[in-house]
Amino acid sequence: MANSEQFSGNSNYIDLSRTNENEQSPAARTDKLQQQVEELCGATIRAVSGEANFRFRGRRPEIGGQSSGIRAPHLQPDLTKDDYQSFRGAADGIALRLKHSDKELHQQLIPSSAVGQVIFELLEQLRVESLVNPDHPGAKANLHHRYQQWCSDFSHSDMIENHIGLLVYTIAQVVWARLNRHGVSESTEDLIEPQRMMLAPHIGGYLMGLRNNPHNQQVYAGNALGIVQVIDEIVNAMADSDDDEDSDATSKAEAAIAGFSLILYPEANPTGQLSSGNEPTYRNEYNKLVEQLANYKIFSSANDRIISADKLILPHQSKKLRQQQDLLIAGQGVNVPRLARDWTKILAAPRREGWNFGQEEGYIDAKRLTTLVTSPDFRQLFKTERYQPHNNCLVTFLIDNSGSMKHHISSIAMLVELMTKALELAGASTEILGFTTRAWQGGKPLKQWRARGSIANPGRLAELEHIIYKDADTPLKRARHQLVALLKPELFREGIDGEALLWAAKRMQARPEPRKILIVLSDGCPMETATNQANEAGYLDSHLSQVCAMLEVRGDIQLHALGFGLDLSSYYRSNLALDLPEVLENGIFKEILNMIAKGQ
Repeated sequence: MANSEQFSGNSNYIDLSRTNENEQSPAARTDKLQQQVEELCGATIRAVSGEANFRFRGRRPEIGGQSSGIRAPHLQPDLTKDDYQSFRGAADGIALRLKHSDKELHQQLIPSSAVGQVIFELLEQLRVESLVNPDHPGAKANLHHRYQQWCSDFSHSDMIENHIGLLVYTIAQVVWARLNRHGVSESTEDLIEPQRMMLAPHIGGYLMGLRNNPHNQQVYAGNALGIVQVIDEIVNAMADSDDDEDSDATSKAEAAIAGFSLILYPEANPTGQLSSGNEPTYRNEYNKLVEQLANYKIFSSANDRIISADKLILPHQSKKLRQQQDLLIAGQGVNVPRLARDWTKILAAPRREGWNFGQEEGYIDAKRLTTLVTSPDFRQLFKTERYQPHNNCLVTFLIDNSGSMKHHISSIAMLVELMTKALELAGASTEILGFTTRAWQGGKPLKQWRARGSIANPGRLAELEHIIYKDADTPLKRARHQLVALLKPELFREGIDGEALLWAAKRMQARPEPRKILIVLSDGCPMETATNQANEAGYLDSHLSQVCAMLEVRGDIQLHALGFGLDLSSYYRSNLALDLPEVLENGIFKEILNMIAKGQ
């Protein structure tokens, strides 16, 4: 059986040689490394657990695009301070959880109190980790290493000053020692000894029940709930004895949860239940997202505009930039015909192109029946449908034209142009769009808002500028001179991504192509100063997340994102962090094609 022992013990195992690290920012290198670690660990988890639909999405463990429900704190190693064995240990822990835990039973029994949920989650994770196969000593060592590393981090954190956090930590240590048949570590023993002595008379029987029933989740959970009840009583007693009226069991529980770094994703299904895929479930989820989007407000759209790129650049500027871009593209090492063939493999779908006549089986060909009279042995009386691969597909590139994208735009312009050329060779339709604002920090809507008394939470206060660099009916050869408007720095201001996605999706829905792919190219989150300052925190971020979720649930458009300098996984389920070198290589395009293929 595959397990994490297949990977080298050297923490430098992950190969970043394909990119020039000297040209990458620290954040970009971290994002790239994070994706590679997740891919390696995800492959291990799928192999060990047999759960083929498991994926990481920006550190979040998901199954079929939904929360896995796995929230144990020690399964969250940090790239900035943990070694690769910690990630291997976390991967082994997740795989064992998927393999040995009944998620429905776990969700049915999970307690209602915040601290109780922390304990119940921890104890179930410790149970499945104790079931590691003895024939996999490497996996066992990884699990032990990861847990001890988390313990060390906890003992050196401020959480040792939190009474509730220390109680929960003590429970975890005692149960871990019992399940694995050895004592707690010496470094931890002095820290937890007072809490252990206090708890021993109340939870001794439950601890024995946990130790004796690791293979029986139902019985084990019953003993875990007994421990939860004891801790809940202690937490409530602490709240009753606290003189501070603003401090209660709930606030203490929240502090404990924050300190334990539980994976709690607000945008995911909190129960971790997977979607059944039936129409009522889909419809309910879609309707809920539509209702959320209806709460997004626009103060004024009177000055918004959609404009063709050729209106934004003078002919002499276009000619000069076109010459510069042609020289750069000529120096790239990209095999466009091969890229076109690769696109064809992904996009091609069979289409009936006529009939094959003279077959020995299939549909009867009436025109050949007369031959049967003169030649009774004649058998080529049939015809069959002839199918040929056809790329009846629309691919739209939506480019973020915010100010920070100026640093990447020359390489992005080459990337998009080469991809568009290859897609046209492959027979697909293409569209290139951009989005920015017409002014910095609001413009006319901001002035109108102030003139009307600066009402609270006015919604979007910017003037939008949506740019058409190339529409789907215009071939690249005719759009080349307006496409270089991308290189004009004056166009790059601020960006409101959610509305741009809705605009691009609406254009795509009006097209006849049955398959539609939208690729967003961005380097960060939505940013428009006036809107952010006048509304609640995260206003534009929330809108973008809701738009992405709505499009992904609806499913008529295949949504992907390419991030430059930032991991976009918090918004887009299918995403790729890219570091574009000065000279584009075929490997960059292979990564993008792999992302598209996985999202089919």
